[in-house]
Amino acid sequence: MHRISLIQLSAVDSTNTYAKNNFSSLALPSLIIAEKQTAGRGRQGKSFYSPEGTGLYMTLVFEAPQNCTLLTPAAAVAVCKSLEKLGAKPKIKWVNDIYIDGLKVCGILTECFSSGGRPYIALGIGINLTTAVFPDELKTAGSVNLSCDKAKLAFDISDKILEYAQNGDDNFIIEEYKSRLFVVGKQISYTKNNIEYKATVKGINTQCNLIVERDDGFADILSSGEISIKI
Repeated sequence: MHRISLIQLSAVDSTNTYAKNNFSSLALPSLIIAEKQTAGRGRQGKSFYSPEGTGLYMTLVFEAPQNCTLLTPAAAVAVCKSLEKLGAKPKIKWVNDIYIDGLKVCGILTECFSSGGRPYIALGIGINLTTAVFPDELKTAGSVNLSCDKAKLAFDISDKILEYAQNGDDNFIIEEYKSRLFVVGKQISYTKNNIEYKATVKGINTQCNLIVERDDGFADILSSGEISIKI
């Protein structure tokens, strides 16, 4: 197990924002856990619903490793493996959302920032553990339905992420990620250069980019962005 400093907060706007604003006083690696976020953040400027007491809202802060390529996929794998130990059956929706029974239970936000000319990572994870009620607009949100020791779960996830950061085995991460990816073979839609396309997911490459075949027969590779799965 890695030695990790723990900061527990009753409430915060965002654990990632707190990590970056208070970075100079943190002993690295640091784990920040909040009981509630008032302005939880997700990818592409989206918000993350973070009601009090029902979720794990955490940020792991550490020095950026030389190999950061698969850090976010490694975090998704870490979350899945830690939840599996507790009896859950999570799956990954590309890029980094964790789903159970067709509903999103976890989001991941990886942010790189600099201090003193050196790069650092603030890796935020929000997991709906027992959240039962969601705002109307969150139609695909769900809960793990799991009561557990949140700090213990956070440390377990963090330890797996730091293990990859220090001794990164990309082949292992790709295989673990691929085995939990539920979008392969699915019909999806995505937007590229303001044009919407429909496609079938064929798999991922060694950079964890999504390989798709568009309905017009063109093969495409997606390195970022959102996909919508056709039900």
